[in-house]
Amino acid sequence: MAAQPKTGSPKNRLSVSLTDSELTELLSLKDRHHVSLAWLGRQAIVEFIAKYREEHVQLPLKLTIRSIHDRS
Repeated sequence: MAAQPKTGSPKNRLSVSLTDSELTELLSLKDRHHVSLAWLGRQAIVEFIAKYREEHVQLPLKLTIRSIHDRS
């Protein structure tokens, strides 16, 4: 069964784990563009949904190999 949004809840939250290098890149973008990490996350999700909304578009499900140094 799919998760349903909470009714009457002002905000829905999502938690993700990032590598050190992913966080470093996001912090750099945040500072350069004077936005919050939350804004960057929401923007990424909005763009992802718009791109993959259509059923005939395949999600990019290939796993990426991370360097052992990127794992935390």
